[in-house]
Amino acid sequence: MKFDDLLFTHLGEFGKYQGIQFVLVCLPTMFTAMHSLSWTFTAPDINHRCRLPSELDNANYFTNNNISKLIPYDDSCDSINDSKNCFYKKCTYNNTLSCPHGYIYYLPNNLYTAINRWDIVCERSIWKATIQSSYYIGQMLGSIIFGILGDQIGRKKVFMIAIVLQIVAGLIMPIAPHWLIYAFLRIITGFAHPGIFVIAVIIGMELVGPSKRKISSVFTGGFFALGQVVLGILAYYLRDYRYLQASIALPTIVFLSYQFLVPESPRWLTSKKRYSEADKILRKAAKVNKSSIPEKWWEEIDLLNGSEEKNNKNLTYSDLFKTPKLRLRSIVAFIIWPVVSMVYYGVSMKPDFLGGDPYIAFIFGGFMELPAMVIVYFIIDTFGRKPLLGGGYLFCALFMIISLFLDDLKLHWIFNLILYSLVKGSITIVYASIYTFTPELFPTVIRNTAMGLCSTFARIGAILSSYVSMWLVTEFGKLYMIIPFSLCAIIAGILVLFFLPETVGEPLIETIEQLENSHDSSRSITEIKRFSEIEELSLNEKK
Repeated sequence: MKFDDLLFTHLGEFGKYQGIQFVLVCLPTMFTAMHSLSWTFTAPDINHRCRLPSELDNANYFTNNNISKLIPYDDSCDSINDSKNCFYKKCTYNNTLSCPHGYIYYLPNNLYTAINRWDIVCERSIWKATIQSSYYIGQMLGSIIFGILGDQIGRKKVFMIAIVLQIVAGLIMPIAPHWLIYAFLRIITGFAHPGIFVIAVIIGMELVGPSKRKISSVFTGGFFALGQVVLGILAYYLRDYRYLQASIALPTIVFLSYQFLVPESPRWLTSKKRYSEADKILRKAAKVNKSSIPEKWWEEIDLLNGSEEKNNKNLTYSDLFKTPKLRLRSIVAFIIWPVVSMVYYGVSMKPDFLGGDPYIAFIFGGFMELPAMVIVYFIIDTFGRKPLLGGGYLFCALFMIISLFLDDLKLHWIFNLILYSLVKGSITIVYASIYTFTPELFPTVIRNTAMGLCSTFARIGAILSSYVSMWLVTEFGKLYMIIPFSLCAIIAGILVLFFLPETVGEPLIETIEQLENSHDSSRSITEIKRFSEIEELSLNEKK
């Protein structure tokens, strides 16, 4: 008997116990979303100009006639309005010096940002992208380390370590005295990200039966989207970045209670032959679900034979490339993951890259992720993983390309807001699908390692997107974001549709040997529907 058979035959594929655990592990992903994208609002684009020698640091951004007469217009003025007021250049003084007296910022509504605190403008403007990319560097490191640790020491331990790191770094961030310290704290919060989000998906996926695995990615993705909506609303009302950061960090202290509320994955414990610990958890689950499991159920589980068990000890990243099927799946996964990360975080970090108010676009984009998740939930088992994943990439590229032809329309910003929402919705469908699809491609013995490496490659895309969306677009325009994002999305969509197998309804593969001996599915949509109907009938018979 496979572990899946034990799980959905005796406990049910998704009972009350699984539902409670899902909500618990998904809640921290809301705050992970807020941390990952908070820099969008703690360091927004703000108007600035050179400070004149005669001005104090708190001088008004808008100059008056008396000040403008102090310096000839043609030396330091960018333009002159009808009232003969001088609009001084943003980054140069007398056409030679780079603002030697500092900067004056336009700060309405008590706005206080990391930009004006540390003068991250002009020749320092690339720091903005660098600080954001530091978060993804941390994510990359976390993916490498937590990916291996999750398979070696357990899902729960990694989850709790990541939560503690996020709490500590998040609480220090509002009082960081220097941008380098702030960037280092961003690295720490980024490092914790995969230990929370990826492990939440895996814990959820390993709790349920095959037909309910989609819930793990949809639930976590839905909470991640809610985190963005909450972040946008908080940022709209809290214009001081220190208060915004504090409002994100303080509530996460409650997650320390998870040491007592969230158990280890019984599937992982079983794979490590820690049957007594797994038995306690499963019996508690059975009690909550009002069901029962057999005595000494582990004796009915198909165990690895001696040679297989030896080969599956201490698996490393190199094992992902040693066998043909696993190698192909790994290569394709390591290409499509950085693309989805680059596009998703790129459009999230620059919500106004197609025009409009950044707060409205960000909140609207976050809300659009929710129906995208619902779409994934209801049709991913009907149409399969591949059509949603590959189609999501292609539609995302199409919507971005269409936006290039709308700039001349009088109400182009309305259409662009709609297109932005469609882009966000499409790439969200990809993200939700890829978190369902990828774990199903890899065997249990190396699944967390593979997911960790996928997340590592994804950070490369996120790092690139930081410089594209927070520097290139600001300096040169949205074309420098749309073209590379669209091309990469098209390539990723083609790879998914032509080089990966369909996994809908298939049991999770336990070992590398099982994978290599399996027959990759290339079933049609009709066959997938037929399989789902047969599976549902068989489950009803078992009940």
